[in-house]
Amino acid sequence: MSTWGQRVRTFVTVEPVIFFYMTSTFIVTPAYQQLVIAKVCYELFQDSYICSSPAHLKDEEELIEGRSSYILLIYTCVTSLLSILPAMLLGSWSDRSSRKAVMLLPCLMSLVSGGVLIAMSLLEDISVYWSLVAAGVTGLSGGYVSVFLSSFSYLADVTAGLGSNRTLRMAVAESMIYVGGMVGFLLVGFLIQEFGLMSAFVAYCSCHVLSVLYILVWLRDPERSVPPPPSGEDGDRLPCEAGDTDTEPSSNLLCLSDVKRSFKAMFRRRPGQQRQKLHLLIVCTFINNLVAVGEQAISLLYLKYEPREFTTELYGVFKSAQMLLLGFTLLGIFPLLMRVVGEMTLAKVSVLFRTAGLVLMAFSTNTWMVFLGAMFSFSASVETTCIMFAAVMFNGLFPLTLPTFPGMPFIVMAGFTLIIFILMQWISEMPVTQPRLVIQD
Repeated sequence: MSTWGQRVRTFVTVEPVIFFYMTSTFIVTPAYQQLVIAKVCYELFQDSYICSSPAHLKDEEELIEGRSSYILLIYTCVTSLLSILPAMLLGSWSDRSSRKAVMLLPCLMSLVSGGVLIAMSLLEDISVYWSLVAAGVTGLSGGYVSVFLSSFSYLADVTAGLGSNRTLRMAVAESMIYVGGMVGFLLVGFLIQEFGLMSAFVAYCSCHVLSVLYILVWLRDPERSVPPPPSGEDGDRLPCEAGDTDTEPSSNLLCLSDVKRSFKAMFRRRPGQQRQKLHLLIVCTFINNLVAVGEQAISLLYLKYEPREFTTELYGVFKSAQMLLLGFTLLGIFPLLMRVVGEMTLAKVSVLFRTAGLVLMAFSTNTWMVFLGAMFSFSASVETTCIMFAAVMFNGLFPLTLPTFPGMPFIVMAGFTLIIFILMQWISEMPVTQPRLVIQD
């Protein structure tokens, strides 16, 4: 490869992987939700003409949305339950083996899942519960958690010792989530409105094909900045490493010591109050993602319900605008504010804006109020494995509040964000043991 090509390979690494994966995720999310709604309607009325014409369903809309919400709850629970153990195993395994392999697995499994969804969109009589098969296949790969942990670990390896440049590279990679979200939501609204659900699932599979080709052709497994330790904290060899040192790393994929290592990293003793800070930040991360997943799970159902009555295309435009604002904030405004404002202050302000956006969403009765709510949602999202809890809480709550106050789940989310604010304030009052991060000129 030429010198120019080598330089490009140095600076362009996992960003396209995150972009393709998040684009596909934001394409498939509203698409499978629409598919579930369509299948539920068909199973209830056995008439595709009625289900394709919303004007015929005014009296039955609550019944369809209520049942669809419960099926989406089961879908999310299946995905999250099956992804917890693989995500924990693959995270530690990638430290000892191949980052690329962990990136590839979710993409390949998502292709299988996409095939199931395409079949469901083609076969009118197929049961809505086949969507749970697609959820299970995706979950077994660890889902987006596996993609993020392998991608950001890869980036940490290739930027070791680069100082502030590492922070910038991480921010660019993180911004791909929002760029992918903007493209994905804008694309899915257009595809479903103009060509139908199957076109959205084909686009979903195409993103994963491109991602697989990119990983295989472009990426190289990096040299590790810190080699994995050959022994446990007490000096004894870990159980899965007790054998011959020439054993292939892949043979240790399902070693339970990987899970043990993950928990040790979280609970080991740290100087000062660092361990307490870490645990509080994990709680903040959990609640933040709980709110993010809950919003994602019910926003389409909520916005399609009267009096808002969003079309799929308008929903795609709304989510694209939201993602554009998030990405612009992360890449443009965030670096500028970091020069004059502390990190914890930024975090607390973003939480308050997110709370305002959720409250406004709850009381929105028309399009401009919904879009105004998106302007308040500029906190950076984080990745955890709390999807199941959000599904149980918000997909379960939405049908119960639908006849009285459909916006109630968003009020609950706003309450959760206030808890994050309180925890952030607690963390900010603890003694500082690390130098403040400042973006240098």
